Amino acid sequence: MERTLIDNRYQLRALAGSGGMADVYLAYDKVLDRHVAIKLLKARYARDEEFVERFRREAKSAAALVNRYIVPIFDWGEAEDGTYYIVMEYVPEGDLGDRIKNEGILSPGTAAEVALQVAEALQAAHKRGIIHRDVKPRNILIAGSAHIKVADFGIARAVESTTISHSGDILGSVKYMSPEQAAGERVGPESDLYSLGVVLYETLTGRVP
Repeated sequence: MERTLIDNRYQLRALAGSGGMADVYLAYDKVLDRHVAIKLLKARYARDEEFVERFRREAKSAAALVNRYIVPIFDWGEAEDGTYYIVMEYVPEGDLGDRIKNEGILSPGTAAEVALQVAEALQAAHKRGIIHRDVKPRNILIAGSAHIKVADFGIARAVESTTISHSGDILGSVKYMSPEQAAGERVGPESDLYSLGVVLYETLTGRVP
């Protein structure tokens, strides 16, 4: 890990995950004295204006969402060294994917409760014209024994706005994609609900359809 401090405020502690566009670290906010998760745009994309714009749109769209079942965005910006970042709530209890892998499938009642909470989070986003586009167990974080939070609206986009994510782009995890998203077509709220259905199936059976 080359850098350890972002904007003289966020102390990077450990790599928590890595995606195609960004790395996520556990970090410490020196100003507010709390642990956070910070997403850093990968260096090889920093000079790519399209990727930078997509990263900025992620921050703006996600920060606009306020719901008890959505991971909140605290801050975002560009560090002095040109690193683009997004700061969000740190949820330490892992994700639904780990839960299924380590403890097995969920009971029907628990699976239904998880699905209802994810559905409420998606409804809040859809009301603002935002499609998640990557609903999967790894993006459903465990915030408590009966509480989840949906994370990573990183490839979400505001449906009504002009975007750099063209209709031909295929973004997301293939196993959970709706047919229209897999075909590179324009997607709507129904696509997220399809993905949620796949997740629900997996929570009950341990595998995808």
